[in-house]
Amino acid sequence: MVKVPDKIFQQVVDTFGQFFQKIAHLPAEKIAMDVLNEEKVHDQIKLLCDTLNIDVTALKGKKILEVGSGLGIFLAVTRRDYHAKTYGLEPSGEGFTSSHSISKDVLRSYGIDSNIVLDAKGEQIPFEDNYFDIIFSSTVLEHTENPQKVITEAVRVLKPGGYLQFVFPNYGSFFEGHYAIFWIPYLNHRLAYFWIKLWGRNPEFMKTIQLLNYFKVKKWISKMNQVKVITFGEEIFRQRMLQLDIKDWAGLGKIKKWLQLVNKLKLIPLVTSLIIMIKSFEPIVLTLQKKVGR
Repeated sequence: MVKVPDKIFQQVVDTFGQFFQKIAHLPAEKIAMDVLNEEKVHDQIKLLCDTLNIDVTALKGKKILEVGSGLGIFLAVTRRDYHAKTYGLEPSGEGFTSSHSISKDVLRSYGIDSNIVLDAKGEQIPFEDNYFDIIFSSTVLEHTENPQKVITEAVRVLKPGGYLQFVFPNYGSFFEGHYAIFWIPYLNHRLAYFWIKLWGRNPEFMKTIQLLNYFKVKKWISKMNQVKVITFGEEIFRQRMLQLDIKDWAGLGKIKKWLQLVNKLKLIPLVTSLIIMIKSFEPIVLTLQKKVGR
């Protein structure tokens, strides 16, 4: 459900939508509809609460920071429907130069103070230590300059006992969501460039992407003694695969079609187990708790 005024919707079509239409070969209107859809926020909140084993009512009054708040829909919906004290970071950058200003318009259209979104990067979070109850981020970490530092900074501003959940692509998987194409796991940037060209796509955007994968991120987290890992997302992936619970957001409709074919062959359980075994599950749902007493 999209509730922003038509003027804002068209602005998103003309900026964000047109930018990703060239990359994913999806209609700009669909891209804008997906990124502004409130149902996506409710899906994100359900995943967050299910993973943390808490009820959604527990979010009331909690200080939540969204790293990479995009067009501000998560901020607006969590403030309005879940009564959380949500703040966002949204810097300008390639393809997203208007996101910060549009997000302020979106928040004002919801009757929410637009100052809750800050023009800042995740590498330098402008909040004091131990400030937030929850840190959340979705499909943003791969766009940062230094993802390891972003995670470290997020943990710094997280209260002891608080939770962090970062959802981002696994480039050890078989799908690339920005281009909505089949992916060869663990490609480096040079090979990725040529692979995307083979699909008839412009590979320049891929140069801006951090090719994160399970092993790389696990290595970073293993050095952080102040956190406890709740999940990297393996069981979430297993449940979605076995239930064919794949949303149609952006290019995910293509995955759904592939899985429906695999399901007809009765191979879903086997394929799921193999993908998890080689750590190619998608996406990574990094969920951490900051330890108390450190």
